[in-house]
Amino acid sequence: MNPGKVFEENFKKSIPEDTYYLRLHDSSIGFDIENSTQRFALKSPYDCILFRKGKMYCLELKSVAKGAISYSGANPNIKENQINELTKAYRYGCISGMVVNFRNTGNTYYVPIETLTFMMLNSNKKSMNEKDVEYYGTMIPHRKLKVNYRYDLTVLVGGD
Repeated sequence: MNPGKVFEENFKKSIPEDTYYLRLHDSSIGFDIENSTQRFALKSPYDCILFRKGKMYCLELKSVAKGAISYSGANPNIKENQINELTKAYRYGCISGMVVNFRNTGNTYYVPIETLTFMMLNSNKKSMNEKDVEYYGTMIPHRKLKVNYRYDLTVLVGGD
């Protein structure tokens, strides 16, 4: 299993029991029509929806090997349509953003979509390094099991 999918699975296993979780269609799977060489893929708006205590969370989960997450350029980590859809959800009152896991340090952060948009508009950078994410985002506490991680998502969805 690729590291991004491992991160998503660890995130899912960290969700509090009283929280609804919905994983949206993964566009990387696409459609393979009768083993055709031509593949069609949907553009996923973001990875998942959480609902807890009357609040809806729209989240894009990213795990990066290097110390930065790109939002511009030829092949950005977070795509323009994902930023647009997270922004749209935010405008409708959802808590929207991305959860970024830096595999090189093991640190994970939540960055609200309005913060990412601010950074994009007010910087000539094409990516955010971990120092940027640490400054603009919220660190999600974690503990390492033997191989996998568990995250304390109460910083994101609130405590009891």
